[in-house]
Amino acid sequence: MHVLITAVGERTEHWVDLFRMLAKRPDVRLTVLAANVSRLTVEEMDRLDRGHPRISFHLANSALSKGSTGRMASVVFGRGTGRALADVHPDVVHIIGEAGYLSTSQVLRMRRHRWPDVPVTLYAAQNVVTRFPFSFPQLERRAYRAVDCALPTTPAAEQVLRAKGYRGASRIVPLGVDTSLFHPGPSSPPTPGAPFTVGFVGRLEPHKGITDLLTAVRHLNCDLLLVGTGPLSGEVVRESQRRRDRIELHPWVSHHALPALLTRMDVLALPSLEVFQRNVAPWITIPLREQFSRVLVEAMACGVPVVGSDAGEIPHAIGTAGLIHPAGDVDALVTRLRQVRDDQDLAERLRVAGMERARRFDWSRVADSLYELWQALVDTGRRPVDTADRGAPAPGTAGRPTVVDPEEEGLPK
Repeated sequence: MHVLITAVGERTEHWVDLFRMLAKRPDVRLTVLAANVSRLTVEEMDRLDRGHPRISFHLANSALSKGSTGRMASVVFGRGTGRALADVHPDVVHIIGEAGYLSTSQVLRMRRHRWPDVPVTLYAAQNVVTRFPFSFPQLERRAYRAVDCALPTTPAAEQVLRAKGYRGASRIVPLGVDTSLFHPGPSSPPTPGAPFTVGFVGRLEPHKGITDLLTAVRHLNCDLLLVGTGPLSGEVVRESQRRRDRIELHPWVSHHALPALLTRMDVLALPSLEVFQRNVAPWITIPLREQFSRVLVEAMACGVPVVGSDAGEIPHAIGTAGLIHPAGDVDALVTRLRQVRDDQDLAERLRVAGMERARRFDWSRVADSLYELWQALVDTGRRPVDTADRGAPAPGTAGRPTVVDPEEEGLPK
C-alpha cells in the first residue's frame, strides 16, 4: 500500500514517530510532502528518509497566500510541488491539515486531476467552531464533499466537524506517543529536602495559563521548569530574576531531548484557559480552545503525575489518571499541586495510572488503526461522500456509532 501523506505546521515533529511505525509494515510505502514545518521536523524526516527504503520525504517551498490570515490556514505548497510528485501513484492520500486550509484544497485538487479514484482521509483537530473569513468556509465545504473519511482526534473535534457541515464517514484517531522514547528514567530514592519541581511544556502564551502558573508556584515556594517560547517569555524571565534560581526556562528542544527534561519534573501542569480570542489580523479574531494535549500523554508515559485545567480536551487526555482543576482558578491549581507534593501515595498512584493510560495512546496502536482503515478503503473502493451519507461509519466500523466512547479512543484493543 502506497500512502501519500501531506502535512503543514510548525510543530509537526511528533508525526515522524507515526511514520516510523507505519513503515514497519512490509507492505506499506510512504511518500511525505511537508511545508512550513520546523527545522527539527525536517531533521527527523531527513534522518528517517535516509535510513528507510520505503519512505520518501519532500520538503516543498511554502508561502502564505496574499491577503490571508497569516496562519496555518494560509500556507500553500510552493513551486515545484507538482514535479516532486510527478512519479507518485498512491493508493491512499492522507492530509494532515484542517479542511479549510489552502494546502488541503491544493492536495484535493491534485487528487482530482491525477488520482481521481484514490481515497482521501483527513486529520481534524479543531474543537471549537471557527468561522474563517473570505473563501475559507467554501474551501471547507468542498473538502467535506471530497474526503472519503475524516479522522478527528477527539469526540469534541468530531462534534465540530458535524456542526460545520461534514456528513461523511469518520473515525476518532487520537494523537499518540512513542513509549520507547517517552518512559520513566532510572528510579532513585527521594532525597530528603529536595525541591519540588513543577513543569510546563508548551507555548508561553496567555491562553496556556502561564500567569496563573507563575502565581501558583510562588504560593507553593517550589521550583518551576518550563520548556517553550512565546510572547510571555519576558514575563517568565523577570519572574525568574525575582525568584533567583527557582525558575529554569528552556527553549524548544528536540523530540528526543524532551524526555530527559520531563523526568526531572515532579508534576507537569497545564493550566490552560477555556477559550481565548487570538487576533490573526486587525479585523479578524478566532477562538482558541486547548486541543488534544500531547504533552500530557508524553509526561504520563514518563511516569510524571499531571495536573490540568478543565479547558478543552485536557480532561479527555488525562482521563482518571491525573488531577483536574477549574480553568482560571489559581487557588484550585495551588491545591492540586500541593496534593501531589504532600501526598506521596497519591503521587505514586498517579504515576502508575498515567503510565497505564499512556500505553493506550502508543503510536503503534494509532498506526494499526490507520492501516486497518486505509486497507478497507482500498479493498472496497472509494465511498461516495455526500449529503446522503449523513453520519455513515467509516469502512470497517459498521455497527459502531460515529462518535465513540472517549475511553475507547477509536483504537483497536
